[in-house]
Amino acid sequence: MFSKKSPKFGIRLLVVLAMLIAIRYILGQYYSFWIIPNTLKVSLSFIANTLIGMLAGPWIAVIVFVVNDVLTALNSGYPFIIWFTLLEAVQGFLYGYFYYGKKLDIHRKKDWLHVLWATVVIMGIGTFFLTPLLNQIYQQIPIAVQFFVQGRIFKVLEIPFRVVVTMLLLPQLHRIPEVRKLMGIQK
Repeated sequence: MFSKKSPKFGIRLLVVLAMLIAIRYILGQYYSFWIIPNTLKVSLSFIANTLIGMLAGPWIAVIVFVVNDVLTALNSGYPFIIWFTLLEAVQGFLYGYFYYGKKLDIHRKKDWLHVLWATVVIMGIGTFFLTPLLNQIYQQIPIAVQFFVQGRIFKVLEIPFRVVVTMLLLPQLHRIPEVRKLMGIQK
């Protein structure tokens, strides 16, 4: 089940992943917008996360997400909490598991369902389970407050947005021979 191959780690992949970490930071910091004022904020950093998983595979994505989390913690001034880093590692693995080596076609219904399932699993584990649990443990914010007062429950509305953006972007990137080569897709 977890025996997906990893790409060949080289300078080209390392440079691409470093650029994606920078893009993830930029998207997270400057391209977040409110869908429901003060309740539902959507960040476009999931695009970079998906691209990291698509190019790095599950095991290298774990390393990339961990390195990114440590750098973000050091840069932000927030206390470093290993459990949030492990959450990032899990999410990196999931992005890599669902997207590495998977060629998507906008015209295939099963690819839409694959992206929907990937999004539900990734958000289910990260957004709806582990993040609220860790916020309750470390910030003493009860899970019920996070979901119903702070509006985490509305993150469900983000799922179709992520699916559509992913399906509009990834099949186009799969047309690029270098991207296919990095992903381990022959043709």
